[in-house]
Amino acid sequence: MSSALIIIDLIQDIVGEHAASHQQTHERGVIPLANKTAAYARSQKIPVIWIKVGFADDYHDIPTHSPMFNSVKQAGRLRLSSPGCDWIEGLDVQPQDEVMVKKAVSAFAGNSLHQWLSDRGYDHLLLGGVSSLMAIQSTARQAHALGYKVSVLEDLCAAATQDAHVQSMAALGGMAYISSTAEWIKNSQ
Repeated sequence: MSSALIIIDLIQDIVGEHAASHQQTHERGVIPLANKTAAYARSQKIPVIWIKVGFADDYHDIPTHSPMFNSVKQAGRLRLSSPGCDWIEGLDVQPQDEVMVKKAVSAFAGNSLHQWLSDRGYDHLLLGGVSSLMAIQSTARQAHALGYKVSVLEDLCAAATQDAHVQSMAALGGMAYISSTAEWIKNSQ
């Protein structure tokens, strides 16, 4: 089984100082753990794929009927040209890593992620990022439907509240293996 590490939405508008998931992301140590996990993946020749949500300045590529993304548009957030779509400070995105932009909640939305993974024979996805409730659940569900083995590294995820995170992990039990970075590293050696 060929694995790929996918880390989602560690950008200013999602986990920055004024974002809803900031406190939990900070308290759970998601950023340093993302760097450590990505470094380990690279050392094992496992691709690291960083995914972020973002839109054109005129929002022509926003999901038209989405209440969530229309409120983003009204607030002027998640423009790819703005600092809000920059990676959070301290995140170690390397030139050899893959970076993709998504156009909705799931990491597969509006990009070539599925094709990229399929073309290279990756069939096991390791997921981390923010938010557990939205991006992780949506991506895990879609990956499951596409036939991937899905492992969610729960300590590499956060939501706006710890309760939302815990409930999200429980909700994914039938579609994904809920694991931790330490468990994954131990089992991959």
